[in-house]
Amino acid sequence: MSSRLLGVILIVISILAFHLLGSQPETQALWQQSISEKIYSSPVAVGNRYVFVGGDKGKREYRLYEIDNSGKTTAQSVQLPNLSYDPIGYADIVVVGDYARMIRGFSVPGLKIAWESGTIEPFRIPPAKSGDNIIVQSTENSLFCLDSKTGQPVWDHTFTDNLVNYGVDKTIICLHGYADLKDPKWKATALDPDTGAVLWTSTGPLGSDTPLFVQNICILVSNEGEMLIIDQFTGKLLYRHPVKGLKSLQVLNEHLTMLAAGGSRLICMSLMDGKSWTTTMQSSLTGIARHGGRLLIADKKSIRCLGIADGSSFWTRSLEDIYNAEPYRNGIFVTHKDSFFSRSTYGSYIETDKPVSRWVAHGSSNFMKPLLTDSGELLLSYDGGIRMLPKSTPGESPVDISIPDPKTPAAPDFWKDKNASGASSLPTPSPATTTAVIPLIDDDDDDDDDDDDEDTDDDGKSGVPQELIPPAVDDWNKKDGL
Repeated sequence: MSSRLLGVILIVISILAFHLLGSQPETQALWQQSISEKIYSSPVAVGNRYVFVGGDKGKREYRLYEIDNSGKTTAQSVQLPNLSYDPIGYADIVVVGDYARMIRGFSVPGLKIAWESGTIEPFRIPPAKSGDNIIVQSTENSLFCLDSKTGQPVWDHTFTDNLVNYGVDKTIICLHGYADLKDPKWKATALDPDTGAVLWTSTGPLGSDTPLFVQNICILVSNEGEMLIIDQFTGKLLYRHPVKGLKSLQVLNEHLTMLAAGGSRLICMSLMDGKSWTTTMQSSLTGIARHGGRLLIADKKSIRCLGIADGSSFWTRSLEDIYNAEPYRNGIFVTHKDSFFSRSTYGSYIETDKPVSRWVAHGSSNFMKPLLTDSGELLLSYDGGIRMLPKSTPGESPVDISIPDPKTPAAPDFWKDKNASGASSLPTPSPATTTAVIPLIDDDDDDDDDDDDEDTDDDGKSGVPQELIPPAVDDWNKKDGL
């Protein structure tokens, strides 16, 4: 045997050994099933059943599947002619809107059609859940609220211009206007989710980023990329981020994450005091998650764990390719490969305490976001795989001194409630009441007296907290030339 051939054999053996020994072993599933079709959505819990979308895109045949805690398929819906958005679950019904213009409610268990309705035009924005109702866009300028049990309209609202986006929380904030390809500008209107009544309308030019909510506030983006924090009940502007060119990402308890410089930098800002930090993205962002005082940032090649308060680094885990990343339980779930030569994909659940997977699933395609159930952790994959993994024991929970009660992470006190209005102050305008028009962005800076009046409460105190300081953006100017 020549020395050259021996060298090639040793290189191949080394690569195989690295791949086999470097991959984390698969976690044994409680049970594992499969369907003959592809899976196109994450599962949603409806009662004691789990529902997801399956089908064959080549044949344009789709249907809902219903399974129980053992993985047995207990029902299938009638064939759906178009691929649907992710199903929305209620107490005993699941609602799906397809990419054409149909929306249907199916009873659970059984997946029998309870009702169906069609919109005038195909959906431009996915249907959204609002309490026991569902919000759908019927035309380019109309919004409908439907009863999830009957499909009957609860209310509808027609805009005089085009609706481009909306967000649903304690109010429904809609972004609408006329498209200008050179300089797109939109305005916002807040609707009462129960009646559809207009609460307020802004006059400032906004971007089309989906509104984000936390407690009683909403985060909007100006047409120049400035973050605007407003009271979602009154439309009052509480704070405007001084940096332009930002894109809102996600609200994580009392912190707001944003992208800047074309996605090459991530900014994390506290909604309590306005302080912020920034970090450079090594590659495109895939997903973020937060637990306790730590933030997980997944890009295409790695996962980093940073301190939520100051961006300090705790650990980094390098992966070959990350295809998707979803916040899940006390950490993040990712579909990834371990090496360039790997023919398998891995679904890994990683918590913030250390860069080790709590459990790993092996497959040959992308995994959907897992669903925590009483029986375990339900995981679906695009190739039709269904498995129930044993419920993992959470690791040590990082301490977060800014959240007094970590058991209720979804209810922070924004600026110690100094500005956010209470739910009891929700306006109830009648048809004879004039709708409030709020200028979110002042176009005229010459009238200083008017500006001072707008930023001052009735008791003479400033509407913006005194402790709020302009966010520090580290080496922003050095790196990005902004």
